[in-house]
Amino acid sequence: MIRYVIKIVMMLLITTSVSAETARQMLESFLQQTTTMQSRFEQRLFDHANILLQESTGDFRLKRPGRFLWDYKTPYAQQIVSNGKKIWIYDSELEQVTVKDYNQLLAGVPVILFDQKSDLDVDFKVEDQGFKNKFYWIRLVPIKKEGDYKEIQVAMAGKKIQRMIFVDGFDQTTVISFKNIEINSPISDSLFNFEPPQGTDVVGDF
Repeated sequence: MIRYVIKIVMMLLITTSVSAETARQMLESFLQQTTTMQSRFEQRLFDHANILLQESTGDFRLKRPGRFLWDYKTPYAQQIVSNGKKIWIYDSELEQVTVKDYNQLLAGVPVILFDQKSDLDVDFKVEDQGFKNKFYWIRLVPIKKEGDYKEIQVAMAGKKIQRMIFVDGFDQTTVISFKNIEINSPISDSLFNFEPPQGTDVVGDF
């Protein structure tokens, strides 16, 4: 009986300790302490009626500040690469790469969250949504309305971003789930410089 009581008390202490840290605190810790991240990802796109439109998988690499790689493997090869100055969007089927200035594109896309340097309240209205479906959730609504997304929901566990949900202006929802996450492992800078395959059409200032 005594062992049972001790076990219950220990469980309560552990639960209290974990729940004392909010989703916001977990996200802020991630943004403050993470220099690199690499993982597999699964991405699903739903329309306004929650009908699945597309599923994608690939690899994600991040090296702060400014460098990231979304390497889509399925349903077809595509890459979105940034070295902090330029962003290359490569479509293998079209054999075309579109080049954008980093600061020009970043303001309108949700990857801005990964490069967040200031307090979350500067760019977002922040709502902590508590614990549900195995994760701690936080909802972020961009203060500036010129971006492509109306809101971002982030799922945290163990101070790692586990899932991100983006709702755009057409009420389409993109859900990205990260798998096999590694934090602060070495990543070479060369990974974030895109070299177009021979014969690729270039749109923009390479």
